[in-house]
Amino acid sequence: MKRMFSVFLVLMAISIVPTFAQAKRVGDILVFNNWSADAEIGALNVIRKAFQAEGGTWNDITIAHDTGASIPLINMLTGGNPPDVFIENNVTLRRQLLQQGLLYDLTPLYNASGVDKYIATGVKAAMTVDGKILSIPLGVQIVGSLFYNLKVAKQAGVDPKSWKSIDDMFADFPKIRKAGFIPLALGAQKWQLEYLLGALLAQVSGSTYDGIIGLNPTRAAIDTPELRQALAIYRRMQQEADPGSANRNWNDTTALVISGKALMQYHGDWMKGEFVAAKKKLGVDYDAMFLPGADGLVVTVDEETFLKPNNEIKKNTMDLLASIMLRKDITEKFSAIKGASPIRLDATANADKYTQLVLKVLGNPKIGHPVRNITMDPDYAGAFADAADAFWNTPSMTADQFVAQLQKGYDQAFAK
Repeated sequence: MKRMFSVFLVLMAISIVPTFAQAKRVGDILVFNNWSADAEIGALNVIRKAFQAEGGTWNDITIAHDTGASIPLINMLTGGNPPDVFIENNVTLRRQLLQQGLLYDLTPLYNASGVDKYIATGVKAAMTVDGKILSIPLGVQIVGSLFYNLKVAKQAGVDPKSWKSIDDMFADFPKIRKAGFIPLALGAQKWQLEYLLGALLAQVSGSTYDGIIGLNPTRAAIDTPELRQALAIYRRMQQEADPGSANRNWNDTTALVISGKALMQYHGDWMKGEFVAAKKKLGVDYDAMFLPGADGLVVTVDEETFLKPNNEIKKNTMDLLASIMLRKDITEKFSAIKGASPIRLDATANADKYTQLVLKVLGNPKIGHPVRNITMDPDYAGAFADAADAFWNTPSMTADQFVAQLQKGYDQAFAK
């Protein structure tokens, strides 16, 4: 990936500017995204329609997120036919682009918008690289949320909100299985597994999560009791997973809960978009919570990054799109469809009880911890994903072996 970045930066410096002007008509925006689920596309359409209603012309390219979307994006950038705007929240990539003078500094627009007082600290941190606002957030998600089917819970005779610990949850699994349901539906794709382990690590210790997955990771944080505790929960979940979990899409897993085949799913709260699309009602058909005893929660912010416009009309078009995404009514509509929480703390119109819970969490900077694709060096992130995948798919792998593998990945990623 680092070699790809280096090639990309050289080619961009040579070819991007002239192609930019030739490839687009006045008022056009080319948006690259990596969303494919109905709820994701429906939410993005809220922004698209508002943009078009104000005279903009919207074009987009979609590459599903479980296919390694960053590689097609880099190919577009290096090929001289870049998008104007793209969903990407990795700090390393944005810093590389910034250093080459290729990103649009949105700081003046953001400051003039007057929204700063409504943006949570963690959300603003995700938008910022080296003191500059370089992206506009779309929605906020909690990576580790528990969504469950209320009818199944009643039929199985369990109440998830009565659990005081994760051990209490596992203790109810035999009862749930006896009633004919999958206790915990999980999708064991590689990207889902690394998200799962990260969420469990934050659950055990937010500070250890930051030490391993945060912006400034340390080798010492890897070899800790807290990581081993998270791995023990992760292993237990692997042992309890249903046979169909291997390589199952997250939304197909959510469908098991919606249809009543499984009690619950532990995943990102974009699950809510699938429940909404299925016309299910929170508190009636399903409910949502965090695992009991959480020390921290993993937060991800979907963000649009803007390449630097090369003329005044393009700048005005980009400013229009950015301003629309910051509007209170837009983030309320977007998040309701996406299953996200609004980017603005004051965007509470029609907020359900789960969204209110998330907004409360966002208001506490000690609870939320940024997801790994925002913070991690790409090579180190790959090492973490490889180790999480290996541990899940190799039941004989020990915690010590996981630690050794991740330490090796750390050393290779940060070798001087």
